[in-house]
Amino acid sequence: MITAGRRALRLLRRLLSAAAIAALAEHCVLARRWRASSPQLFILGLPRSGTTLVYQYLVHRLRVAYFTNGVGRFHRAPCVTTWWQRRRHGEYRSDFASHYGAVEGPLAPREAGAFWGRFFAVDDRVAAGDLAAAKVRRLRNIVACVQRVFGDRPFINKNVKHLLRLRALAEIFPDAHFLIVTRDSEDVARSLLRARTDLLGDAHSWWSVKPRNFAALRQLEPSDQVAGQVRALTGELDAELARLPSQRVHHIAYEDFCTEPECCVRLLKAALGPLELRNPPEAQFERRGHLQPVALEGITP
Repeated sequence: MITAGRRALRLLRRLLSAAAIAALAEHCVLARRWRASSPQLFILGLPRSGTTLVYQYLVHRLRVAYFTNGVGRFHRAPCVTTWWQRRRHGEYRSDFASHYGAVEGPLAPREAGAFWGRFFAVDDRVAAGDLAAAKVRRLRNIVACVQRVFGDRPFINKNVKHLLRLRALAEIFPDAHFLIVTRDSEDVARSLLRARTDLLGDAHSWWSVKPRNFAALRQLEPSDQVAGQVRALTGELDAELARLPSQRVHHIAYEDFCTEPECCVRLLKAALGPLELRNPPEAQFERRGHLQPVALEGITP
């Protein structure tokens, strides 16, 4: 028991030391002002709408910049971490497996929630102008640096909580585009309900993004909670998107993507301009089934 405890302590010390060294190197790298000429693309949608699969496919199929998996552990050194993992492991090739947004492998694309949490409170809605000017400059510099790591490629990131900060991202990155993944509402609700039991062991425990009417929904039964979550978040997302110029917003249905993944590549080529292809295209993806039906009628946002 003591030996195991000592080993764990030594491992913890090594990790802390590695994180400190990486953060110091990051500070030095970001002393320079980085610029990128390519745009950014933020993938978002309701939780369990298929955003992870779309993210995996685009990073697998296109030459783009993104946060590698190590940014989860070293969230204070995203540029150095991404550079090192790419240098050590080469190019990413996906097997398209994931577990509730988590993808295995050092080069796999990362949501990077801890990184975004440095700039935006995890569950807070952030409007344009809420971020201090110094944070805006730092965020722009980090993303530009990561783009340069990949040879000034378009930067792609998926995170369903970007819904809460959509307007802020649109202002911070004026050249950014937003890819909205939609999915059948009942399928989303069923998957949300299953996530509660799979990840939290209790269908009554809340999981993922909280809508504005969260407090009221908590009084309902689990199936009604997830139905209300879907409807309320859909309304919020639609309202946020309505504030953006239509040319910056692009939609793709999960069902269409699974039938023909390349439809998403064509969509982005038309929106972002020339994109360099990498791995061969996939013909299709199997749509996954979920639990018993969840009625959506009668739930108001």
